[in-house]
Amino acid sequence: MATTITTERWEQLYRQEFARVYRALLAVLRDPDRALDALQDAFVAGLRKPPAQDDDLAGWLFVVAVRSGRRGLRRSFLRLDHARSLISKDEIEASLDRMEVGRLLDRLSERQRAMVVAQFYLGLDHREIARHFGVKTGTVSATLAQAKARMRAEVRNVS
Repeated sequence: MATTITTERWEQLYRQEFARVYRALLAVLRDPDRALDALQDAFVAGLRKPPAQDDDLAGWLFVVAVRSGRRGLRRSFLRLDHARSLISKDEIEASLDRMEVGRLLDRLSERQRAMVVAQFYLGLDHREIARHFGVKTGTVSATLAQAKARMRAEVRNVS
């Protein structure tokens, strides 16, 4: 059921989902400033023209931000210094460095990385990923299968 998304709902979403979506973007884009800019652009896009439905807004934000990050947009529409203070750059980088997954994700293409993160970090299923990225479910399945195979091969090579 479609509901109108208010400015107050966006503010609530910002407070609830910023850290989680930012970390997911950081895993995909691999650049803290680019991830922050992309997430900022996605929030602005949502304020200007919100999605039709209020379900899975975190997934919508993630996909819009990934697309923005791919375009390399670095425009500053809003000041997010407050948001930056909630999560320190060192804390996020240290967390990713501790995870072997960060290294494995780095070996994937940006598209593969985005879909792997959407599935495993944001919890989206193939249908939701396909809808958000504007591709067929089969494309998502194939992309994820290729990404997982590449990650397994990398683990075998290191072992």
